[in-house]
Amino acid sequence: MLRSLVGSEMCIRDRSTSAMISAAKICRAVRLAQSLRASSSGAWRHTRTPARQDQVLMGCVSYDPAVSDIWEMMRAYMNHEASVPFDFVLFTNYEAQVGALLDGWIDVAWNGPVAHVMTQHLAGDGATVSLGMRDCDRDFKTVVIARNDSGISSPQELNGKVVATGASDSPQGHIVPLQWLADMKVQPSRIVPFDVDLGKHGDTAVGEILALRALLSGDAQAALVSDMMWQRGINGSLEGVDPARLSASVSEVPGDAPPVFDHCQFDALASAPAWKLDRFAEAIFKMDMNNPAHTEVMKLEGIADSWMPSREEGYEPVRRALAAQGRLGARGYCTSSAAVPRVAVIGGGVSGLQALRALQAKGFDVTLYEAARDVGGVWRDNYKGFGVQVPKQLFEFPDFPNTKQQHGEYPSGPQIHEYICDYVAHFGLSPAIKTATEVEKAKQTSAGGWEFCVKTNGKRSTQSFDYCVVATGMYSNENAFVPEVPCSDKFEGQIIHSGQFKDADQVADQKVLVVGNGKSAVDCALEAKASGAAHVTLLSRHAHWPTPRLIAGLIPFQYVFLSRLGQSLVVGHKGPLPGTSSLMSAWHSVGWPVMAGAFKAVEALFAAQFGNMSGPTSPFGKVDIVEDFYGWAQVLDYQLRDHVKNGEIDWSMGEVHSFTPGGVVVGTEQGDAQIDADVVVFGTGFQKDYSIFDDETRGALDLQDDGLYLYRHTVPPKVSNLGFVGSELACISNISAYGVQAAWLAKLWANEFAAPSVEGMQASVEETKAWKRSWMPETGGRASLVLLHQTHFHDSLLKDMGLPHRRKSNPLSELFMPYQAGDYDNVIAK
Repeated sequence: MLRSLVGSEMCIRDRSTSAMISAAKICRAVRLAQSLRASSSGAWRHTRTPARQDQVLMGCVSYDPAVSDIWEMMRAYMNHEASVPFDFVLFTNYEAQVGALLDGWIDVAWNGPVAHVMTQHLAGDGATVSLGMRDCDRDFKTVVIARNDSGISSPQELNGKVVATGASDSPQGHIVPLQWLADMKVQPSRIVPFDVDLGKHGDTAVGEILALRALLSGDAQAALVSDMMWQRGINGSLEGVDPARLSASVSEVPGDAPPVFDHCQFDALASAPAWKLDRFAEAIFKMDMNNPAHTEVMKLEGIADSWMPSREEGYEPVRRALAAQGRLGARGYCTSSAAVPRVAVIGGGVSGLQALRALQAKGFDVTLYEAARDVGGVWRDNYKGFGVQVPKQLFEFPDFPNTKQQHGEYPSGPQIHEYICDYVAHFGLSPAIKTATEVEKAKQTSAGGWEFCVKTNGKRSTQSFDYCVVATGMYSNENAFVPEVPCSDKFEGQIIHSGQFKDADQVADQKVLVVGNGKSAVDCALEAKASGAAHVTLLSRHAHWPTPRLIAGLIPFQYVFLSRLGQSLVVGHKGPLPGTSSLMSAWHSVGWPVMAGAFKAVEALFAAQFGNMSGPTSPFGKVDIVEDFYGWAQVLDYQLRDHVKNGEIDWSMGEVHSFTPGGVVVGTEQGDAQIDADVVVFGTGFQKDYSIFDDETRGALDLQDDGLYLYRHTVPPKVSNLGFVGSELACISNISAYGVQAAWLAKLWANEFAAPSVEGMQASVEETKAWKRSWMPETGGRASLVLLHQTHFHDSLLKDMGLPHRRKSNPLSELFMPYQAGDYDNVIAK
């Protein structure tokens, strides 16, 4: 149907075309009225309701106002010249039309190629017949075009490039050429489908026009469009496409081309009354281009000479592509991308839920998989006494304040879990969430989509998606890290990870050794003491800097760490996050000597506050406070300080070398020493697991010893249609950072802005990697760290999205007040 308007030299969606059609329609209406008055056998009668069994009813998709005009003329021909009792109905999309044919509501469907293959697939072998096609429907051609400055001289050089396409349900502008690229093992860095008029399967070709515009604007390096639209663009027939610029800056890529295929076909069920099919087919083949009564409507339909018999071989490229891309399935799930792009989100914690909401806000069909039986992630279930280490206003969803806790309060884990459940209920997210469902494998298809193997209650199934979001978080008890220590089998007590410390009975009247120095290790030591442990020892390998909740006992830490002034001080000391303003780089180049001295004063202040100015547990004079924060960030009150001071908790420095039946052997600066223990709790963190991905995807992710480096901490440059929300990003106010990150990803995939090319993204990743490795401690999660550069990171995302990054009400607030979750309200919904 795409060619219906070509024969009359009409421009798709052109206002002048509509005017031409309207004028022509008046003339045709006059002629039609005259013919009806002369006819004594008109099929239509006032107040007469036609019986379905006495009429041939055809369906067609109304992709342009001219469709109605064309088939009004065909209806006149059928009824008054061919004597076929005929009428037609218009559909807004092919999926509805195919369903109507299969359900027997219409007799004939004027199907495009995707709808033709769908019809045959869903009806079953031999259940359909094809009645005919136009001569222009045969051997439809797609071309590969590229900017002259892209360096692309063959289709194989689309590898790693940004490629624009028509709508994702367009056979000529997306489905067939993408499968062709996949067959050649060509993988663009990013596919940018212009999903306009979904359901019409590319008939309007507006998506292809937008792909041409993307080439002209530099938002894409190459495009896949029909040869027809390419020629029309060069000839100046497309609105908004400058033919001179197009000819000068874009060329057809030489070499191999996507396979040609056939376009439209009249389809019917083989079980339909034979007289209907026979008389319909006979009528269209009687039409003659040399007959003046037929010429106009045949030209409007794009016919060059005549209607042609049907043939099947021309649909094989379409059929093969749809099957390979997982778009053919049971009734109710065909051509998933033709309706709404489907996204799978893995993980039901604060990052996954915000990804779900952000993507739904942009019109995506989202399914969230959570392996546990409830949402919440680490806040659903964790060690005894767990809670947040920041005040509640820093741990809120940006668009859903936590009204159950007071400003400045530090909520407990169960309170946070309740708040998360309230968020799900408030935004009605439950229908999209599948709990107790584990994603076992996620494999990218040849077309760039994703095939998931999921297990629910022991039953496995395969699901297909267009996009994949990993939102499994920075910390997961499923991937708890417990170091392998020699002779652990000889230990007569319990060895547990901090995430397994659930109950006071586990430690009551026991000698407890907690290994670690992070927030969870400190919490477990304090909880063990509160639970009646006979003796508690906290064992740390190195001394690290804690941050007090109130700096100097007066200033909430966020006024320093999350205000623009405070973050600028950090920039002066350690440099700006790559990609931020040149002003910040200039400030660092002149300010670092002053800031180095200033932060030495901060170290002295913090050491004094925690009563830890000297000794083996003191970091003072041993490690830079900002560098250390990027390895072992923690915000603490004074409980540990006071318990150690009072002799209620022993805090020792050393490393577990081996187990003994009654404890552990610890290596210290003074040599090996025995620590007696009945329970050993490892507060040693978590490790990442990327095993759901196949080897090829893991290789393209380029995992490093210090983590997974991503563009904007969100998308891998070399794997398309994959995003990470929360899993590879560590900030001070994590929950709001994940909300901004989720909004950024949703807008990117909705084509509201364009990311750089693969080369551009990779260059940004390499710059960030080099900067982090130049001063941050070497840890397994270094790639994810943003922390004290959080506000500037948010600025980058907001600028990409075209949203204001300065979000305070006045300049003084902008400089001195901390950025909190509420400052990013409405970012997801914008």
